[in-house]
Amino acid sequence: MNINKEFLKIVLPVLTELKQKLKGDFIVFGSAPLYLFGILEFKELNDLDIAVKDESIIPSEAKLVIFENNPKQKLYKLQLGDIKVDIGPAWPGRETIFDQMFQNPIIIEGIKFANLDVVQEWKELMVKEYGRQKDKEHLEKIKSHKA
Repeated sequence: MNINKEFLKIVLPVLTELKQKLKGDFIVFGSAPLYLFGILEFKELNDLDIAVKDESIIPSEAKLVIFENNPKQKLYKLQLGDIKVDIGPAWPGRETIFDQMFQNPIIIEGIKFANLDVVQEWKELMVKEYGRQKDKEHLEKIKSHKA
């Protein structure tokens, strides 16, 4: 597996700081693993998506927001340096995929990244439920990478 060292160099300090703040288990998912594994060309990072098993470890300074106007889909936004971090616990009805994220992670420098299969499943879910164009494009890249 190829690792984009330029991307890792940018996110690793932020993820190391986040690891110290959370003091609990988390995993990086969403688009970040696609940049890390070289599936998407890294130009700029919009945000880092972080899943946590235990909502109580989220820092108090993180701001609560609601995803897609669904009050059951909570995210906590935290700014670390120049990078926005979106931290979220399992949403009701999404416990299975959140559990899958923590299974067979790719661990680099002590940081867990969701594996490609679960990232693909998450992106498929986002396309199915929200029709997100960005995720459709990411799915095409994932599928062509796997072919």
